Amino acid sequence: MVKSLLEWAGEQEPWVSDSLRRIAGSTNQAITKTDFEVILENIQAAAGMPGAKEHLSPLEPKHLENKKSDVERTVLTQLGPVENIDRLARGQSLRMAPEGITLIYGENGSGKSGYTRIAKKLCRSLSGDDLRGNVFEESQEPKRVQIRYRVGEEEVRTIDWDASSEPPAALKQISIFDSQNARLYVDADNKIAYLPHDLALLERHGELCRQVGEKLSLEAKELTARLKVPLPSGYSAGSTVSVALGNLRPNCQELPSPEFLEELSRLSTEEIRELKELEAELSADPIAQADIRRRAIALLERVLLRLNQCTANLSVAAADSLVRARDEFRVASRVEALAASEAFSEEPLPNVGESAWRTLFDAARAFAVNDGGEAPDRLRDSEGDYCVLCQEPLSASGADRLRRFNDFVCGEAAKNAERANQILKSRLEEIERADVPNIEAVQDSLSSYKNLNAQRQEILRRILDTFRDLSMRKAGLLHEGKGKTELPQVNDLVEDISKDVDLLKLEVAEFEAAAKHTGALDEKRRRLSSLKDRAKLGLDLEIVRQRLQDVMRKKSIDTCLSKVGTRTISNQTTALRKALVTEKLEESISSEIKALDLTHLPFRLRETSPGGQSAVSIGLQGVSKIKNREILSEGEQRALALACFLAEISDEKVKYGILVDDPVSSLDHLRVRKVARRLVAEACKGRQVVIFTHNIVFFNEVISEAARMRELAPLVKTVVRKTDLQGFGVIHEDSEPWVADIASRITSLQSRANELADETDFDTDQYRRKIKDFYTDLRESWERAVEEVVLAKTVVRFVPDVMTGRLRDVEVTDDDYAAIYHAMKRASERSGHDMSEGRDLPPPRPSELKQDLNDLDTFRRSLKERRKKTSARRELLEKPRKAKFIE
Repeated sequence: MVKSLLEWAGEQEPWVSDSLRRIAGSTNQAITKTDFEVILENIQAAAGMPGAKEHLSPLEPKHLENKKSDVERTVLTQLGPVENIDRLARGQSLRMAPEGITLIYGENGSGKSGYTRIAKKLCRSLSGDDLRGNVFEESQEPKRVQIRYRVGEEEVRTIDWDASSEPPAALKQISIFDSQNARLYVDADNKIAYLPHDLALLERHGELCRQVGEKLSLEAKELTARLKVPLPSGYSAGSTVSVALGNLRPNCQELPSPEFLEELSRLSTEEIRELKELEAELSADPIAQADIRRRAIALLERVLLRLNQCTANLSVAAADSLVRARDEFRVASRVEALAASEAFSEEPLPNVGESAWRTLFDAARAFAVNDGGEAPDRLRDSEGDYCVLCQEPLSASGADRLRRFNDFVCGEAAKNAERANQILKSRLEEIERADVPNIEAVQDSLSSYKNLNAQRQEILRRILDTFRDLSMRKAGLLHEGKGKTELPQVNDLVEDISKDVDLLKLEVAEFEAAAKHTGALDEKRRRLSSLKDRAKLGLDLEIVRQRLQDVMRKKSIDTCLSKVGTRTISNQTTALRKALVTEKLEESISSEIKALDLTHLPFRLRETSPGGQSAVSIGLQGVSKIKNREILSEGEQRALALACFLAEISDEKVKYGILVDDPVSSLDHLRVRKVARRLVAEACKGRQVVIFTHNIVFFNEVISEAARMRELAPLVKTVVRKTDLQGFGVIHEDSEPWVADIASRITSLQSRANELADETDFDTDQYRRKIKDFYTDLRESWERAVEEVVLAKTVVRFVPDVMTGRLRDVEVTDDDYAAIYHAMKRASERSGHDMSEGRDLPPPRPSELKQDLNDLDTFRRSLKERRKKTSARRELLEKPRKAKFIE
């Protein structure tokens, strides 16, 4: 029996129930920063972190009721005007109908994809595109776009969105499908888009736990680094202070309390007097003297280790090696830059081959190697293969470019530069490992040693000077040009320290041999050591306090991290998903696969719960470790991806909007029609459907299907164009591509003829080009007139159906043929056909243009009137002849 979310929450720690309550009470399950901080403090309080307080209220049934904001639909009503994005023209607004279909046509290079990229940043998309400015100009201007959208029945909201900021959360209801997302649907694990309310709350809780874990892990990493720094030394072994400091570790079960350390470090007036008396009394005590020397021996041996290690890492050989590495890297980098400038001088973008470009390309190559197991010096770089950067099929020129890119990064110049870079990094790391100790810490630790005699005072001075010189040398080597120092000669110092260590050991033995051991005397010695340790602790107390705080914090964070682990959440997510989602989702995908005619391929649904999140992928039954793209054709991949997308967003409660960009790429004509029908069917359910396309057949299929559904699928047509005057992304609402009806074409041509009316110089190349363009479009318009007017749209280009019923209106006379023949002949010789020298006619004057255009308009109008009579006459042929009665 699967536990409900409420039952499961009741079995968890109270902070879990409170977290779910806060998520349930938030807008779109996006908790505020304040709620996040409160949840974090609740977790810390549950872990026993000092100072953390609980603010708990449990999850209750009323919190699981869908709020109004959860079921209200968001619609996107406008993108633009746009500023500084993808060279899109300013002042343009792409409006979208809140219901039905917004069908947007744009040829390649028109700017259509720029609007899609903006939508992907705003709405829900499996992949994201960075919004760019004009890549051919240097500009730091902010990228902005005006957005208009409506939530439920509220007033339309208008915001000026900066692309560097987060978009409105409500727009994440709207899902995007494009080529990049299609590839991910086919070959990746994808998060389920719309989930039942309880499951969505649990997933959001899992995501919140992951965020808390990331935040705490960063702090734990910093604490771990701080805890590696040694505490002050010089305390008596086995003393109370020494034991207490030894317990300042995260894995210690019982830490000393701050109060205990404070009390331990504080000497009363009487204890201070006692310390002085004992020091005076035992100043010549052999055990005390031996203890001083024993401590000095330990410290001096550490000094010797540091000196040896530092001089090895900062040696002349190491410095020379670093200098060579730097020189070789400079030379290799210059050679690589020169090779790049020669190899990529013709590339459209500047700086190809430089470090930023190299980082991007290396990352793409690494992805390809990890994903497909390619050899490090080999990528799929043939025409039709997928580009490692954009994941689109490579054209012939793209494949050639990719080969040149790959040859460059695998070439000797690039390899040498990378090898030199790695050697330089290694040499710098060796210098960095020279652990020069803090001068003040060394001086403090050896203060008792210094007081033994003048000779030892001089040794300490030499130790401090040497470490100071080593520190300066390290800085000079690491930071080129910051000044260098010579490597200090340490051999004599090391020899003198070693001799003195041997001497100290002899002195320790002598003092211990001369020592008298009585109960009373040993007790005074222990008391003196204890008081000296406590007095020293008073000097080191701030460092020790900070260490205690760090250890306590680290222990609490470790406990917190154990509490926010997602295994339990993933288990409950899997159980709930199987009960509430899986069967329905499988049915939806099967239905979509059937609708798009993919039933010949045996698919299976796979599901996982990584990090408490519901994810699914679809694959072929009986096939393992092989990507779908390596088996399926391009068309099958696109159809499968679209099937998954439509199944994923098939929420029955609220029909959220969808935006699709060129969904029929690589599809055969049969599936083009099926996709058009599926998208129109979604609009018929009340969903906002926005379709971008450059496929004119698909464009007409959508129009035809929407017309068939009539009021269930209202449709608005928009064209995105590039113009010489305004640039890319120019919006024409309620418009069609140049395949528009003949009336629209004539209106457009009339406008152009009027613009040419003021021309006076008819012998310029500019005028000739305008005339040629005009007559080219006029010739195409006569062709359109044959299709639309003469044949009454019985047969229409880009539309597969033959409307035999419209033959009722068709009648072609000899006069019609003659008019069309002579008009086409005149338009053809003025448009795209080369003329012989003997027929090099002068360009027609503007008045002739208007007359030729008037001939088309007159033909259209007269034939339209005649069609009415023809239709009426033909209608009689469809009915039986009426019989007569005998009077």
